[in-house]
Amino acid sequence: MSLLVGVLALTMWTAVAAQQAKSPYVKATGAAFGNANAIGQDELKAYQYFLAADQLEGRNTPSRGYDTAALYIASHLREWGLKPLGAPADGPLQPYLVPIDLVSNQMDASASKLTLTLPAAGARGGRGGAATAAPAGPVTRVFENGREWTAGAGGRGGATAADIASARLVFVGNGYVINKSTTNPYQGIDVRGKVMVVAGLPAELASAAAATGAGQRGGQRGAANPLGVENSDFVSHQTYAAKNGAVGIIMVPTFQQISTMNAPSAPRASLNGPAYQVVKFQTGRPAAVPIVTAGIDLTNALFQGETFSGAQVFNAAASNGKLPSFDLSAEKRVALKIAVNSDKGRTYNVMAMLEGRDPVLKNEYIVISAHLDHVGLAAPDAGGDGINNGADDDASGCAALMSIARAHAAGAAKGIRPKRSVIFLWVTGEEKGLWGSQYFNQFPAVDIAAVVADLNMDMVGRSKTPGYADPPSYKLAEPNEIFVVGPRVASDDMSRILKTVNDGYLKMKINDFYDTVVPDASHDNIGPGASGQRLFYRSDHYNFVKMGIPIICFSDGLHADYHRVTDSADKIDYDKLEAVSKTLYALSWTIGNSATRPKLNAKLPDQLVSDMKAARDAGWGALTPVAGR
Repeated sequence: MSLLVGVLALTMWTAVAAQQAKSPYVKATGAAFGNANAIGQDELKAYQYFLAADQLEGRNTPSRGYDTAALYIASHLREWGLKPLGAPADGPLQPYLVPIDLVSNQMDASASKLTLTLPAAGARGGRGGAATAAPAGPVTRVFENGREWTAGAGGRGGATAADIASARLVFVGNGYVINKSTTNPYQGIDVRGKVMVVAGLPAELASAAAATGAGQRGGQRGAANPLGVENSDFVSHQTYAAKNGAVGIIMVPTFQQISTMNAPSAPRASLNGPAYQVVKFQTGRPAAVPIVTAGIDLTNALFQGETFSGAQVFNAAASNGKLPSFDLSAEKRVALKIAVNSDKGRTYNVMAMLEGRDPVLKNEYIVISAHLDHVGLAAPDAGGDGINNGADDDASGCAALMSIARAHAAGAAKGIRPKRSVIFLWVTGEEKGLWGSQYFNQFPAVDIAAVVADLNMDMVGRSKTPGYADPPSYKLAEPNEIFVVGPRVASDDMSRILKTVNDGYLKMKINDFYDTVVPDASHDNIGPGASGQRLFYRSDHYNFVKMGIPIICFSDGLHADYHRVTDSADKIDYDKLEAVSKTLYALSWTIGNSATRPKLNAKLPDQLVSDMKAARDAGWGALTPVAGR
């Protein structure tokens, strides 16, 4: 080695050593945690960059990009020799995929029609009557679909078929029965066989929606309902209609809905395709009452000649004002035909297992989970980018889970295997409403009572960088810091296990800022609104804890690139991703070898207790082997 080369090498080594000395990430042997140190950044980057690639088009559920990601993971699981828990073996990769059938019911605009028969003006008095000379008899008006009415409460997908030849109408205010305030808009009103006309929301719901807005992760999902629990504390208009024989609902529009009802044709198709629902989730639900949203002309016609005009009803709804319920003119009749076309789809959970080494404990399971889907395509930004890559949300968790699965498989090949079995679960449809984790818990392929813990990861790859400032209501973790959700709320056992593992291994900064259901001085207190982000209810771990399973969810929080095309793989903190992956592996190793299983606390949040009961009442958890297995 020449003197110059030697000096350069020494200089470079010194710089690297100095950088490592400043790094907040601890390098540890991991000797007590199985094969944890087999996880490294090179493999994480390979998984991460594939899952967040433009070619996967944002991994919407369902989509070809999502299916490609699922097959990519399945191919690795097969290569690593992990046991498949999915579909029958009609190919080398299918056994790792759990098929979930979907359906989308879309209105056939050409075969759908709404007409309103109006009595001759002057037949009934009122402030909304017409000023012009009236015809001799009743008049039937046809209202144009798309411009004067749309199917559904919001005018987007999910239409319910209807064939109402002629029905009377009844105005029921916002339609909510609220027990705590003894509010009942149906007092003295019979809705059976009628179409309910509904306007606005209860003031509590309207205020919560205004405070939350677009700032909450996942929209309204998981937000606290200020009215309490439906069928216990309140009854919505949809539920009341279904239980009391109403044949349909017409919603008075909001300002936003009026602005979208400006074209005679059906709404433009979404960039991500139609709105799907999981077929098996619909079984056992009460038949839905068809809902349409009125436009301005239909609203005015409905209240023509009535006690209140359409403008008065619209303005009262917009200002949360209360109007008394009343039957509309007996001569006023609505006819509604909604024809529906059903479009079938399919998506997949990806699932594999490492069998435990203990002849008894191998029949118990630790589940490690992450959601594989993201939000798909968007309108292109100024630079022409319309792909929501979802690198952090949640390709980071999926890449971490792949590295954990490979480390477990490689360890088992060397005789390093936990006593309990470990299930590796990539779930679908988290962004649609926690579909995949619900499917696993509602229709489990293993005994759900034998699942001892769920270790979930949802956004685990980002850290604050120099100059980064949190947007309002968002909080992103620092380097070597990770937020945990679940232990503080629901399981002191999981808190102790996490502390033991972290203190004995990588010593990450564990932050419980989001581990609460009620904001306080040091937890989830930056909004939006008084309820905060409520992340405990907002990712796939929640469907596990509803089944009585202790959980931990790791997350880096929320950041400015959340659900945007700028959430890209080059922004991932790969030191953090490695640390999170190793720590989650160590947790699974520790729980997998423990003589006892962790437990939930005796005292749990009221909403969780209510949701646990609802899951039991709905029959969740009955062993449901994958078809054909």
